Amino acid sequence: MEVHHPHHPTHKKKITEYFLEFFMLFFAVTLGFFAENQREHLVEGHREQQFMQSLYEDIKKDTSMFNSLEEFDSIQISKIDTANSILKNSNWSDSAIKLIYRVNLKTLGNIRLNLNERTSSQLKNSGSMRLIENQEISNKISEYWELSDVIKNLGLNLEELKLRARERSYSIFDQKYYLDVSSALVSDDVKLMTKDALVLTEYSNRLNHIRNSMKNVRLPLIIKLNKKATELLVELKKEYNLNDNAGVIAVFDK
Repeated sequence: MEVHHPHHPTHKKKITEYFLEFFMLFFAVTLGFFAENQREHLVEGHREQQFMQSLYEDIKKDTSMFNSLEEFDSIQISKIDTANSILKNSNWSDSAIKLIYRVNLKTLGNIRLNLNERTSSQLKNSGSMRLIENQEISNKISEYWELSDVIKNLGLNLEELKLRARERSYSIFDQKYYLDVSSALVSDDVKLMTKDALVLTEYSNRLNHIRNSMKNVRLPLIIKLNKKATELLVELKKEYNLNDNAGVIAVFDK
């Protein structure tokens, strides 16, 4: 005998139930999206803080380099002025020859602009400049880097000028008369290898070229860069509430 099972009619969902399910799913996905976005924002904000603390420390060290360069260039310009004064007067007394030998040691040396680039290289190469939300600070950092590059390139040109002047000096100054280079001690019987006017004039011209490049171009730019660095330090400290005594947390291995 056939057994008939009772038939249970299928429950039809109302449109409001579909809407509620859709809304709950949409709300869960949206909430998850915002939570993840907030988490990424917090992580990036933390990395931005770390980068700026590290950059702050680097720029503080850079300012020491700028101060050293300003002092070095000022001294070198003064020594070149002394050498050119002696060359111009052509009064080759024993004291004048000893003096130009001594200042010769200080006219053609060089100090390169070596910035602390541990942080800047990471910001540039990893695309982390996007982490900096304050556009004004981002622009000031870029301007600081651009001016630094200008001064570096200028330094290379100065090195070439000094190299050429140094080559000319080898036919004027005899190294055997230097008793102690570190203290600029010169022998009492010191003599020039030549007093030829053309040779000495060429040397003087090369010194003048170096002097003008330093006094009229590089030194003002170094002073300008030092000012930019000081202003940037103030802005970074204010924007990120940085601590001068805080240790820098490494951000380079992440």
